[in-house]
Amino acid sequence: MPTSPTRPLPLPAVYGHDTVVRAFAAAIGEVMAPAEERLDDLDAVLDPWRAPPAFLDWLVRITGARVEPGWDEIRRRRAVDLAARLAAYRGTPYGLGLEAREILRWVPPDFALVVDDPGRVFTDADPGPRTGRMLTVTLTAPAGQDRRALESRLTRLVQAHCPAHLPFKAVVTIAGS
Repeated sequence: MPTSPTRPLPLPAVYGHDTVVRAFAAAIGEVMAPAEERLDDLDAVLDPWRAPPAFLDWLVRITGARVEPGWDEIRRRRAVDLAARLAAYRGTPYGLGLEAREILRWVPPDFALVVDDPGRVFTDADPGPRTGRMLTVTLTAPAGQDRRALESRLTRLVQAHCPAHLPFKAVVTIAGS
């Protein structure tokens, strides 16, 4: 990081001609310059797209972003960038789809993600499915994809978004199979 010249501390006019006070202010300004530079660059450290790679793990921790081992830097930066929105929609079909599209890049028309969500409210007049209630998430992927790897990713994704009391099933189908 380039160093900038020290900024003189502004003094009230009454001290403008006092050499001792001016020397003291210059010394304080020199000591404070590195801290001021860090504060000036703080927005770059907190921005997931401009932060140095060394700060990325720290950003993951403070934002609560969901990352997995083996994710590349770009995917981890996307996860940090999306963390606040995902926190607002965690546990919903929208949140699950958002993470699938934005981070895993499962976007139509190549990938189709269908969430069969039994999470609606049931009344006594319409009791709905009480027993055997299960969330089913189906991913249809293009030919040539590794089914096992996709099943593993889909299972981890659904685990992150599915309410703890609700059992789920993750299904992957490969187009043309």
